[in-house]
Amino acid sequence: MVEPAMTCAMDERELRANLRACAATRSLADGRVSRIEGGLSNRAWYLEANGERWFVRLGHPQAARLGVDRRSECAVLRAVAAAGLAPGVHVCAPAEGLLVTRFIAGRTWSAADARTPVNICRVADCLRRLHELPVPDGVHEVDYGRQARRLAAALPANDAAGAELAGRAATAFARIGDGGYATTLCHNDLHHLNVLDDGSRIWMVDWEYGGCGNPLFDVASFLALHDLGPDPTEAFLESYGRLRPADRSHLDDARWLFDYVQWLWYRSRFPDPVGDEAWYAERLAQRLLRCNN
Repeated sequence: MVEPAMTCAMDERELRANLRACAATRSLADGRVSRIEGGLSNRAWYLEANGERWFVRLGHPQAARLGVDRRSECAVLRAVAAAGLAPGVHVCAPAEGLLVTRFIAGRTWSAADARTPVNICRVADCLRRLHELPVPDGVHEVDYGRQARRLAAALPANDAAGAELAGRAATAFARIGDGGYATTLCHNDLHHLNVLDDGSRIWMVDWEYGGCGNPLFDVASFLALHDLGPDPTEAFLESYGRLRPADRSHLDDARWLFDYVQWLWYRSRFPDPVGDEAWYAERLAQRLLRCNN
């Protein structure tokens, strides 16, 4: 069994080797690094070099299996960084899974932060700005229906809960239909842990599931991830200002479907979950089964 300290040392050697192999980051390879814990799939570090501070990430080698398109992620990152919604990009090298961005000296939100009235409005404003950006070339489409079918197909044939939820999902997707939604840039995982607050502005980070798609699901992701009730939801939608009256009838379906795709992702990522992963997957399953959609 490899000891944690040895694993960290091996990871750091790999990090420095990747930095040396890239001409744009060679001067950073001997900087001072410290590991940032908390990611489910990727490895990340805080790096100081040449009087500057950076965030560095090495992507999970099987990211494509989980629906991540690194080339598309790079295109998204450059667009949202230029718009001031995400940290500036120094290097994004898809083939090597290497990402280096400016380090933001901010505080990662808690779930409670995401539920305060002022922060609900701040997120809604950021999402509105994101959804108004032009979609750059090279950004892949994120289709929740296609993603759900792909992940559901990997479930065991005797999974009773999976079969029931798949039937409900098909009905919900059919109700939403194409809905006349214009395709926009979307984050698709607006969890509070993916928001940094520097005191004057917020930054959205972790764009690996970003892409172009139906903005209704982006709205639904924030509402669902933070269990926002009717009044906070109304405040969010008022600040967001882009949801048409006709779209309101689809919002509950979109929230349910976002939870469903999350549940499928967890089942794919952790086929035999334990600890927090098992608890969260079961919580999602119970919430999905309780909802009469």
